[in-house]
Amino acid sequence: MRLLSEPLTAAPVECPYLPEQIFVQNYFFADELDEFEFGVLLNAGWRRFGKYFFRPGCPRCSQCKPIRVDTHQLKPTGSQRRVISRGKEIVMEAVEPRTSDEAWRVYRNHSKAQFQREENREHFEETFFDRTAVPSLQTEYRLDGNLIALGFLDVSNDGMSSVYFAFDPEWSRYSPGILSVFRESELVKQWGKRWYYLGYWVEGCQSMEYKARYRPHQLYDWKLQDWVNSGRTAE
Repeated sequence: MRLLSEPLTAAPVECPYLPEQIFVQNYFFADELDEFEFGVLLNAGWRRFGKYFFRPGCPRCSQCKPIRVDTHQLKPTGSQRRVISRGKEIVMEAVEPRTSDEAWRVYRNHSKAQFQREENREHFEETFFDRTAVPSLQTEYRLDGNLIALGFLDVSNDGMSSVYFAFDPEWSRYSPGILSVFRESELVKQWGKRWYYLGYWVEGCQSMEYKARYRPHQLYDWKLQDWVNSGRTAE
């Protein structure tokens, strides 16, 4: 690992997840991590975009809990099975990160539909196509040859971390986000690994609570500094 900055703490801001809370983030910049070095960080609650590594550092709140799915035991619910069946014609391919006009189109359309946000292509490429930070993959989802979704995965010694997933809203009827969890979990197993990291789960935040629907999973306990079984099973 090549450290590009000392660990720092960002200034407090209004929490984007929970009302009347203050959000503080710890961060640093680094590159040239191998799978084991990244695994140490991932297992301690860190994530990254580009060379920017971060995790919550809120002094009075610990609701942002890292979540990981056990791919060896993952079981879909009835509704999830229907999504898997509906998407059986969608082909997923895992490739080295590569930018393209069609990838940019999917990401741009997704941002407009999901967040009402105009994106910058240069920022898109700097964030997702820097291959020097950690080992990484890109997943491409195609239907009849058309790129309808793409994901970005970081690879550690014990699993893969979903950095981001975007889909063209034109194909939302296939529930690509749900489908991707099961397709990418299979990829984790194919690589001889176990855990599929889904970022942070925040109880009480509607945009983050969906992650707990994938079971069984573990949550990271900031006080114990260890992963804990959620105690939830598939319905």
